[in-house]
Formats: sequence, C-alpha cells, structure tokens
Amino acid sequence: MKVKLNKKLILKVSKILFAVLVVVFLVWYFWKNWDEFSEKIANVDIGIFVLSMLFYFVYKFTLASLWHYITKINNCAIGYEKAVTSYLYSILGKYIPGKVFMLAARLTYYKEEEAPLPKVTVCFFIENVCTLLGAAMLFIVSLFFFPNELLENYKWITVALIVAFFVCIHPKIINFFLGIIGKLFKKDLKIPMKYSQMLKVVLLFIGNWLIVGTGFFILVQSIYPSIELSQMLFCAGIWGISAIMGILAIFAPSGLGVREGIIVAGLMMIMPEGDAMVISVVSRLWQTIPELALVVLAFIWSRIRKMSKIKLRKQEEPQETAEKAE
Repeated sequence: MKVKLNKKLILKVSKILFAVLVVVFLVWYFWKNWDEFSEKIANVDIGIFVLSMLFYFVYKFTLASLWHYITKINNCAIGYEKAVTSYLYSILGKYIPGKVFMLAARLTYYKEEEAPLPKVTVCFFIENVCTLLGAAMLFIVSLFFFPNELLENYKWITVALIVAFFVCIHPKIINFFLGIIGKLFKKDLKIPMKYSQMLKVVLLFIGNWLIVGTGFFILVQSIYPSIELSQMLFCAGIWGISAIMGILAIFAPSGLGVREGIIVAGLMMIMPEGDAMVISVVSRLWQTIPELALVVLAFIWSRIRKMSKIKLRKQEEPQETAEKAE
C-alpha cells in the first residue's frame, strides 16, 4: 500500500520546526551572553536608530510607488492612492502562512476598479523578480568594498558580474529561464516587457535598495559607532544578500534565521561577533515595526476614505430626491 505524502503539510511542519529551532538557539545564545548583550542594547543611540527606521519607511513607500509604475507599464493601473493603499495593506501577507494574502489583498482593490486581474498577477510576479535583481546588483557592487584580500585581487570578476547582470536582465533571457521553471511547476511564467522598460524598472529598484541599504548602515552605526563611512556599501550589500537568501529560503518563514545568519557572518568581517549578533536580531525589529505601522496606516486611511464616501452619498441622496420631486 502506497502512502501519499502531503507536500504542503510537510513544508508547513518543516517551517514551524525550523522557526522553533531558530528561536530556541537565539534564546540560548542571548541567555548565555546576556551581560554583554544587555550592555550593548542599553548603549544603542536611539536618535540614530530612529533615523535608520525612517529610511525603511521611505523604502517601503517607494516600493509601493514602483508597484504602481509597473502596473502602468503593463496597462492595468488604478489610481495612485488606491494602488499605494493596496500595496501597503498587502504587506501583512508576509506574516500570514502561505503569503497568498499579499497578492489577494492587491487584487481586491484592482477588482473594484475592473482592472484585468491576470495582468495584475503578472505585475506581482515582475515586482518580485525585480526585487531580487535589485538586491543582487547591490550585493555585486558591494563586493568592491569587501574586507577580503582575495576579492581585492580579483576585482575584474566583479566588473564582469556587473556586465553580465545587465545582459541577463534582458526579458528574452529571463523568460528563457522562467520557461524552464514554469515547466517544472506547470505554470506559464513570462515577463511581457521590453528591455528598455525592464532596464528602467530594475535601475529604480536598485536605487530603492540603496535607500534601505543606507538605512541598514545607519542602524549598524547606532549599535556599533566605530564603523567607518567607507563600509556603508559593504553593509548595504550584506543586507541585500541576506534579503535574497531570506526570500529564496522557502523553508524559513519570512526568512527567519537565514537572514540573521548571513548578517552575522558578513558583519563579523568588520566587528566582534557580539555586536554582529545584536544587529542581526535588532534588524528584524527594524523592518517589522515600520511594516506593521504602514499596514495600520493603510487600514486607517481606507476606513477614512470609506466613511467619507458614505457621508458624501448621504448628502447627495436628499438632493437627488428633491430633484425628482421637481
């Protein structure tokens, strides 16, 4: 008798077990080194930390604008205000198992405006691809600033990677590899964009990654003030590669543990392990607080808009009744 394995259930259980192991490890590590960590956390420069968080707010809001721009290119855009609200509200999907909510939350707004939903779904896919590409380029550029003699002697490889990057973002090349992935998952994956459009969008995403990378450097500075300004792009690159691996690690919910591990490994090249560990954990709060705050703001704004529409409709009803009576 053959036993049919439930792949979704196995993946879900694996995610839970992985998350539990990560939390247990962090609790054990901080308990073991509590005296050192409590002192570091107590000495965090709150002003600089808040400034770094403002950069993350700008990063997420700019991402919402980029989302709207992608939908405009693909002829399925709605009003800017609604597009941004739908994007910010969909952030909550990161914290819900399955992440289907991220797309579903946006489709709800686009359905109200009778936008072509298949195109909106394709735009969601393009956004995720461009997010990974933007982070990848940030990491490649950061290789110039890695405190490693091997990379210092082989900078020509980094230059070659940059050239290869701009060649490989051509839609024909991307669609070739997406076709292979699509056959494995039995889905039609394709980016319907010209190279000029793709290049512009990717450059905008790279610019936005520079914003969040700068914010991460300022966060590092609030905890480890000895860091030099020349190491800003190095820190930005560490954040970029940690984000990429966190997204690709489907077994880790929201990249938990994977991101933190890469941040620690990278920052240990320029600072003590204790400081790197504190930064990796604080960075999770650094991104979670603004994201949840933006979700709340999007919800409040949508409620205000809805109430104002109801109020306006009630004001128009007596006027329409009077006109009919005449």
